[in-house]
Amino acid sequence: MKRPRSVSPSPSSSLWGRVLIGASVVGAIGLQACALATEQDISRLDADLTHMQKTQADLVTKMSDLSGNLEALNSQLESSQQRMSQLSQKLDDIQADLARRFNVLTGQVTGTATQGASTPGDVYRLAYNDYQAGKFDLALSGFRNFVNQFPKADMAPQAQFYIGEAEFARKNWADAAREYEVLTVNYPKSEFAPKALYKRAMALQQMNRTADAVAAFKRLIQEYPNDEHAKAARQILKELQ
Repeated sequence: MKRPRSVSPSPSSSLWGRVLIGASVVGAIGLQACALATEQDISRLDADLTHMQKTQADLVTKMSDLSGNLEALNSQLESSQQRMSQLSQKLDDIQADLARRFNVLTGQVTGTATQGASTPGDVYRLAYNDYQAGKFDLALSGFRNFVNQFPKADMAPQAQFYIGEAEFARKNWADAAREYEVLTVNYPKSEFAPKALYKRAMALQQMNRTADAVAAFKRLIQEYPNDEHAKAARQILKELQ
C-alpha cells in the first residue's frame, strides 16, 4: 500500500494569505482611525454648538440691554420734552408778568390808570406774588406803593401787615415791630390788627426785649380777648412770667 503524499502549501498561496492578513490589519486600523476621527469631529461639533449657544445667549442679553437702554433714552427724551414745555410756559408767564408790572409801574409814575393797569387789585397782586416768591425787596416796594396810593382801600391793612411780614422774613426785627405797630394804629378794627400785635411781640422777643414783648401780649389780650392769637398770647405769658 502506498502512502498518500503530503501537500505542502505553495509559495503563492502563502503570500496571498499574508496579503489578506495585512489587508485585514490595515482595514482594522483604518476603521479605528475613522472611529477616532468621528469621535473628534463629534466633540468638535459639540464644542462649536456649545459656543454658538453661549454666543446666542450673549446676543440675547445684549439685545435685552439695548432694549432697556433704548427705553431709558426714550423716557429721558420725554422728560426733557416735558421740562422744555414747562420752561417755555414759565417763560411765557414771566413775560406776561413783566408786561403787567410795566403797565402798573407806568400807571404809578404817570398817576393814571390806563386800561385799568394801576388798579388796587393789580398793584396788590404784583406785590403779593413777589412776597410768595421770596422777593422781599420787591414785595416791600409793592406793598408800600399800595398803602401810599390806596390807604383807604379794603386791602390796605393786609398790605401793611405784609410789609411787617416781609421785614420779619428778612429778620429785620426792629423794622418788623415798627410796621406791625403802624397797622395797629392806622387800622385798629382790621382783622389783621390782633395778628399784627402778636407778631410784633414775637419780633420784640427776637430782640430780647422781653418786657416790651410781655406788654404787647397783654395789650393783645386786653384789646382782642376773643381772638385766637390772644389765646396763644396767654399761653406764652405763662411761660414768660
